[in-house]
This record gives sequence, C-alpha cells and structure tokens, in this order.
Amino acid sequence: MAFIEREVRRLMGRAIHHYDLIENGDSIAVGVSGGKDSMLLLWLLRERMARAPIDYNLVAVHVDPGFDSESPQRLEEFFIREQFTYEIIRTDHGIRAHSRENRENPCFLCARLRRKALFEKARELGCDKIALGHNQDDFIETFFINICYAGQVAAIVPSQPFFGGKVTVIRPLAMTPAGKVERAVKRLGLPLLENCCPSLEKNKRSQVRNLLETLYSHNEKVRGNVFHAMSHVNEEYLPPPVKRSRPRSSSGRRPVPEKGPKNHEL
Repeated sequence: MAFIEREVRRLMGRAIHHYDLIENGDSIAVGVSGGKDSMLLLWLLRERMARAPIDYNLVAVHVDPGFDSESPQRLEEFFIREQFTYEIIRTDHGIRAHSRENRENPCFLCARLRRKALFEKARELGCDKIALGHNQDDFIETFFINICYAGQVAAIVPSQPFFGGKVTVIRPLAMTPAGKVERAVKRLGLPLLENCCPSLEKNKRSQVRNLLETLYSHNEKVRGNVFHAMSHVNEEYLPPPVKRSRPRSSSGRRPVPEKGPKNHEL
C-alpha cells in the first residue's frame, strides 16, 4: 500500500476517533457529489468497515443539480461496478439557483435545496448519520469566509446534530488536507465528475482559497496552525463584542422595530 493511502486512512481514522463520529450500528448516508472529496470519503468508509471493530451500514446518495444529464449515469455505473448501495436524486436545483429569479446568491439556494433533498432521503432510508466530504481546507476556508464576509468567528464542525439529535452530520475528512485527498484519489484511480456549475470560480470561497494558497506557499505550517487555532481560542485576548447601533430615520429618531413573525414562525 502506498504511503498516501496509509496517510489518508490514518487521518480519517484519527478524526473518527477524536471527534467520536461513528458508533456501532450506525446507518450512514454518504453525500456523493462526484468530486474528489466525497469519492474518497465513500471509498475509505467502506474500506474501513472490513477492519473496524464496529458494524455500520453505508449508502451513497447523489443529489444531481441538473447541469449535466450524463454525470448521474456515469456515477451510477461506478456504484454498480463497485457494488455500493446507492440512491440518485435527479433535480433541477442548480438550474433554478442560477435562473433570472435568483441572481443574487445562486450558491446559497442551490446548497440549501440539495441539503434538504439529502436530509429527506436520509430520513427515508432510516439513516441516523449523513457523512459529508469536507476536508481540512474547507474548514479553514469557511473560517476565513465567516470572518471576512459575515463578521463572526465561526466555521463548520466535524459533528453536527440536527432535529434534536435524530440526524447527525459528520465530516470524517476534517483532518485531511485537500492536497492529500487529491493525491490519494489519483493513486486509487477513482473516477471524478466534472463540476459544471457556472459559479465555480466566481464565489467568495475561491477568493479566500487564493489568498490562503499564497500564505501556504510562504510557510507550510500556516494550514496546520489555523486549523489548530479554531479549537484553541483565547478569549482573554479578544475584544468584547461591539454593539451595532441601529440606523436612524431621516428625522434623527431610531426607527421602531416592525412587529412580525419570529424566525421559527417563518
């Protein structure tokens, strides 16, 4: 077995143990987009089943955004050839998100619709966990996106319960850098689908990724340091929150908040 295969196995195993991601008897729906991260995740999770001291079930779930009619077929052929249990959900989510009615933030709508479809399918299949292929670089990029564009210190987490804990999203590649994922996929010869999304290189994540790549090129320790910093926050050396003043009306008075439905009533 090549070094890179052992390395990604080790890093995923470390994340599973450290964050307590998989338990005996789990039924896991693996969100498979056809990209390198989700394909490697599916492959490694099944490979781990043969040597792990616990039993769990896997089902690959692909939510087709509707850009390319051939991609779901190619993915289905892979699932059949490698004998994966699978479900393919054909939608027009990507097309709807990029329509004239939704030009402002196509990525947000597309992701929300695909996530909803994935959750509904997981519930239908009786899966208590959903595994997503976010790697270490995704955690870091999301961290910087929230700082730069949302004004808050937040990222994604390795384990995230929903609906009172009935379903938990897990991210077993949390400790695996994107570069190692890419090398492992090439070594294993896993087929990848072309990403046909028109917003692929036009979003905030691409901008942040370019910035981070510049930092990484000057110091190889930056990636690990940032990932470590996300779980080692020294609040004593952070300023207290600043209250944002409400906008004033033309008369100089602060506007009275409108009475309307609360968030949970929308």
